[in-house]
Amino acid sequence: MRAQRLQGGLRPVVLGVAALVVAGSAAVAMPGTACACSCAVSETPEAAVSHASGVFVGRATDKVSTGFTDIYEFEVSEVFKGDVGATTTVGTLSNGNGCGTRYEVGQEYLLFVSRPYDVDAAWEGNVCGPSSGGDVDVRAVTEQVYGPPREPSGSSARISAWTRLTAGRGVPLVVGGVVALLAVWWGGTAIRRFTRDDRS
Repeated sequence: MRAQRLQGGLRPVVLGVAALVVAGSAAVAMPGTACACSCAVSETPEAAVSHASGVFVGRATDKVSTGFTDIYEFEVSEVFKGDVGATTTVGTLSNGNGCGTRYEVGQEYLLFVSRPYDVDAAWEGNVCGPSSGGDVDVRAVTEQVYGPPREPSGSSARISAWTRLTAGRGVPLVVGGVVALLAVWWGGTAIRRFTRDDRS
C-alpha cells in the first residue's frame, strides 16, 4: 500500500519532468523566424555613410555565437559618430536572410552600425552598410561627412558572462539545470505529501 502511494505520488513528477525536457529541447532546436534581407539603396556615398547610428574603426577581438546571433567584441581605435567606448560589442543575425554579416577576429574594420534591435549587444551590424570593396573610398567619404575621427570616450561594453554561458552548447545545459532543480523540488513535495498522508 505504501509503495503504491509513493509510486502514485511520483508519477506526476516524472510526467512533469518529461514534459519539461521535451519542451526545453524543442525550444533549443526550433529555428528562428527567417526574413528576407532588403537593403535601401542610397543615392550618394555621402548619404550611405550618414544613415548609421554609430561609425567607428575597430579590431574584432572575440566572438560568441548563440546559434541565432553572433556577438563580436571590438577594440576601438577611432570614432566618427556615436557614444563608443574603447571596447564595444556588435551583434549580427547569424541567418544571412536577416541581413546578418560577419567579421573575422583579428581584422580591423570601419563599421557602420545601428542601435540594437534583434541582438544583445551595444550595436547591431548588418550587410546593408557601406563597404570598402567598391570604387568609392569609404574612409574619405566618412571623413568628409563627419570630419576627422576622435578617440573613443563612451562607455565600454564587453560580451556578457550570461551570453557566454548560454551560447551554443550552454543552452541545453541551462535547460537541463532548470529541469533538474524542478525535479528535485517536485520530488521533495511528493515525498512530504506521502509522509504526511502515511502519518494520518
